[in-house]
Amino acid sequence: MQKGRIIAEHKTNYQIFAEEQEYLGTVRGVFFTEKEFPRVGDFVEFEIVSENKVVIEKICPRKSVVSRKSANTDIPQVIVANVDYIFVVMGLDGDFNLSRLERYMLLAKHSNTSAIVVLNKTDTLEDSSEYVTQVKAVTQDVPIHSVSALTGDNMETLTQYFENDATIVLLGSSGAGKSTITNWLLSEERQVVRSIRVDDSKGKHTTTTRQLFALPIGGYLIDTPGMRELGLQETTEEDESEIFNMIDQLSMECRYNNCDHEKSDGCAVLTSISKGDVSERQLMSYKKLQRERLHDESKHNEELSFQYKQQKKKLYKSYDEIQQRKRHEKEF
Repeated sequence: MQKGRIIAEHKTNYQIFAEEQEYLGTVRGVFFTEKEFPRVGDFVEFEIVSENKVVIEKICPRKSVVSRKSANTDIPQVIVANVDYIFVVMGLDGDFNLSRLERYMLLAKHSNTSAIVVLNKTDTLEDSSEYVTQVKAVTQDVPIHSVSALTGDNMETLTQYFENDATIVLLGSSGAGKSTITNWLLSEERQVVRSIRVDDSKGKHTTTTRQLFALPIGGYLIDTPGMRELGLQETTEEDESEIFNMIDQLSMECRYNNCDHEKSDGCAVLTSISKGDVSERQLMSYKKLQRERLHDESKHNEELSFQYKQQKKKLYKSYDEIQQRKRHEKEF
């Protein structure tokens, strides 16, 4: 029995690195019974069956797991294992989204993994200080680095996190520049990079599989495809209270117990927004998390299921009204 690390995961097999050699591995049937499969970053024990082909027998104990909620089931979907830091990458263009950043911060918290915010593409603007200020309001004491992976500007500040052979995973949407960052840290063009759409800064999924690289400076980097959905595991009242504590407290001061924080008379939350104490973005993020919790609970409760459907109808109606108003404004 030998020990190695999963460096890439494909549909039916895995690439494993052990003792300066790569192997192609499959899993024993017991993995299908237990439904717990190896992931990139995992250390595994395997048996060699031919020159470079092996069978994985066991997943070694994990020191950390980064996982999200599956879109179709309640079963956690492991993204990567055994990482020391999460680099949350956001482009300083149309990719910049504070609500999405808040969800990545929760993902890092649930994974018990330290997050580092990487604001990429400083070459696209003159000054990034305003973006840094906005991010600090969301992330508090989390380190923030403004870089340009394209030009190399300030990229050396990221190398400090790879000391002591640390493993870091890049997370972010398509087009944020994760593959460009990977190539810079590798000092070679290993990952394919494509241009993004100018109108919305969206990129194609240039990285299609998660892959672990050993860096020439030491340490390991895992590049990942952009995630369209970022479902969170174990989102609790405590998590939401920590992030949106002010909104929770203000809700108790609303005139009506069932205040929707939209148009209700005597809404303390809307009053606070008008004063600048709470941002509309924070309220939108809070409502989104609340809807997700109601959806999860409604799967096992008919009354909650009805409430969830009513909320969706209301949401679609509001969206239609906004679209009609925009069309009307264009006509005039």
